[in-house]
Amino acid sequence: MRFSTLKLEAAAVLAAALLAACGGGGDSSASSGSSSTNSSGSSSSRSSATSVPTTSSSGSSDVVLLAPAATATTLPSASGNATTDGIAWLNAVRQNVGLATLPTDAGLAAASLDHATYLVDNQTYGHTEVSGNTGYTGASPFDRIQAEGSYSMMGEVVVAGQPAAFNDSLSPVETLFDAPFHRIVMLDDFTLMGVGSMQNASWEAFNIDFGSKGADTMSVTTLVAYPYSGQQGVPTSWFSNEDPNPFASQPTYENTTVGYPVTIQSAFGTTLSSLNFTITSASGASVSCLPQTPQTTPSELSNAAMCVPYTALASGTTYTVQVTGVLTDSSSKTYSINVAWTFTTAASGIAHSAVQSTQSRPLPKF
Repeated sequence: MRFSTLKLEAAAVLAAALLAACGGGGDSSASSGSSSTNSSGSSSSRSSATSVPTTSSSGSSDVVLLAPAATATTLPSASGNATTDGIAWLNAVRQNVGLATLPTDAGLAAASLDHATYLVDNQTYGHTEVSGNTGYTGASPFDRIQAEGSYSMMGEVVVAGQPAAFNDSLSPVETLFDAPFHRIVMLDDFTLMGVGSMQNASWEAFNIDFGSKGADTMSVTTLVAYPYSGQQGVPTSWFSNEDPNPFASQPTYENTTVGYPVTIQSAFGTTLSSLNFTITSASGASVSCLPQTPQTTPSELSNAAMCVPYTALASGTTYTVQVTGVLTDSSSKTYSINVAWTFTTAASGIAHSAVQSTQSRPLPKF
């Protein structure tokens, strides 16, 4: 509900006829050019799960982190079916974070498969379709999803490319999730999803359409963080080729290996501002990261924010993240944010198959 234009090359969230939140869409966005970890910002997400107070390192906080699952669900292994794996993997991650899992909706599944098929038939990528092209079912995600049913909120994430760009059937969903603008959409408080994948000898596409029917469930004073509190085996790095790219203001970092992105998001309809990210290792060393917020990247972020380290994190290391700032709800009431949590990177530095390398295989296209 922030934008009336559809700016989509990677992900989008739509409400009624308006773009409610854009996570990874459109042209490369303007962003902070400073290497400072200070920022102001916001994003979007919500859940029906219980939240608990965080261990803030100083001061007080009106806002709490969503409590992750008491016992982490093991992520699935690749089965050879990208659609099946995408559903299982994303729901396992959402459950671990503390969000509700998403049942498959027939209408969203149909819209998603239609778009994946269009991308493969035309060997292209992104969210838009061109009338007259093979497999055309609607110019925008809004058109395609609305044709399948009535949804109060809608979103889409999509990735495509040569089959060799994807290491296995889990790579498409992992690739989307590692990219922070896309991850924000995937961790939003939707109630339904539909996954579609298609492949031929020359091209592969993977698409997830999200939708909601009914009332929002996430508290306005709850934040979703990823990596989540206490998470183990977090990747140390990410190949920065997302569109829009978080390093658009510092292009020397585009298409290079950087640190694994940290994201936070709040309920739809809220705004985050005056944010400050601090990431430190167990030894107390500060990790420099580039923040993106609704203030630095207003065309892409509404109630979410991120900070992406400039260099890879150390393997087998515990990091502490602290975020301070202000959350404003739809009635302009403000809440203080002062939350802190820890996560630990994988011992090998690689936690799953989606780590991209220009030397090992072609890059996927967002």
